[in-house]
Amino acid sequence: MKYLYIIMFLFLGIVSCEDVVEVDLDTATPRLVIDAALELNEDGSTTSTVSLSRTAGFYEEDNPIVTNASVVINESNGTTHSFRHIGGGVYESNTINLIDNEVYTLIVEDGNDIYTASQTLERTVPIATVEQLVLDNLDPEITRITVLYDDPVGLGDNYLFTYQDQYNDELDVGDDEFTDGNRAPSIFFMEDLPVGTVITLGIKGIDSDCYRFYETLLQQTESGGPFDTQPATVRGNIVNSVNEENFPFGYFRISEVFFTEYTVQ
Repeated sequence: MKYLYIIMFLFLGIVSCEDVVEVDLDTATPRLVIDAALELNEDGSTTSTVSLSRTAGFYEEDNPIVTNASVVINESNGTTHSFRHIGGGVYESNTINLIDNEVYTLIVEDGNDIYTASQTLERTVPIATVEQLVLDNLDPEITRITVLYDDPVGLGDNYLFTYQDQYNDELDVGDDEFTDGNRAPSIFFMEDLPVGTVITLGIKGIDSDCYRFYETLLQQTESGGPFDTQPATVRGNIVNSVNEENFPFGYFRISEVFFTEYTVQ
């Protein structure tokens, strides 16, 4: 009986002394996060968005958004397109009409810093077909969604793939190093995907630098968009022209895009 009392005393002591401890971590100076994209849609219209936020500390759940920056796109002929903040750190413009071989320069002014990057339009191909396979021998059940596309002849094509349904938002990248001129796949594995779920799948043209950027970033994020969590130290194509050391995270890309909807069978 004495042994039982000792065990009970030790257990109560452990429970009563348990406390939440927050380690005092070194916090780096917040950096600007820029997710900028100009997209040429299938109908010929252009979608132009720039999302701005800042990196946050380890214990902070959300990255602070930036609402008072100046965002413009300059064309080589001197035309300037101003973006307006529409909420949530997202800036939009509806005056850009993308054309081939035009150089578009992004300029973001945030306080005393000026961030810039220049890009041209990257073309791509439509999605050829979508295939589905249910791996029901696993727990949880996994549905494999395969996007198939026809890579054109000639090396140098790079792709950004997007998957979106009511609850999931995923990215993937691909190139044509081993698939040049052939039908090629991009594959998404989803858990417990109900029959009838409507999926929007996208294919977007990107350059080789953008491919390497997203490939590296996706390797460091298990799921979701790469900017949903505090970004890793992966340099994009945007530079700080005032203070080179205070570089931002993120990327500026210009893509032709195609989307298709698929309903889970």
